[in-house]
Amino acid sequence: MIALLRGEIADTSPGSIIVECGGVGYQVFVSESALALLPPRGAHVELHTRQIVRENEISLYGFQSIHERNLFDALLTVSGLGPKIAMALIGRVGEEAAVAAILSDDWKSLTRAPGVGSKLAQRVCIELKEKVREDSLLGKVAPRRAAVEQDEVVEALVALGHKRNDAERAATKAREEAQSSDARTLIPLALKHAGR
Repeated sequence: MIALLRGEIADTSPGSIIVECGGVGYQVFVSESALALLPPRGAHVELHTRQIVRENEISLYGFQSIHERNLFDALLTVSGLGPKIAMALIGRVGEEAAVAAILSDDWKSLTRAPGVGSKLAQRVCIELKEKVREDSLLGKVAPRRAAVEQDEVVEALVALGHKRNDAERAATKAREEAQSSDARTLIPLALKHAGR
């Protein structure tokens, strides 16, 4: 089982990269958010990986952290959810926001990922809530990330010229309204509240 790759990025394409390690190029599927954060071609990269063996294919999925890989593994235990949908969910929703959504039964946040409808999102929340809560590598992420996301929203509003107190109030109202801690979701809502 290949659990970690360290090497040079030889090539990138939508949804995957080629990592050259010791003269061998490994195709590694990565989420869209991970792909955007990776260094350019020729740079050194380290990825935690999960090797998936199917009847006629062996695939490597790459993650920037062990936490992401643990979430991926947990998602694969949900019936009807394969590796591509798991990667889409991690890439579109984000690892920490997904954990927060699972813990708070915010299944609507999970439907932002392509291939995740309302039934599958509800199943993810039901089947993984206890597992995520019990897994120390996943469960501790949500509260910490929610606070970081809240700070990001406040800082974005302050950078746009709003007073800090008004920005904090608007960010809190936006989080309550959206029932989400994802900054990408909260910033537009917080701007509406700050403008009132």
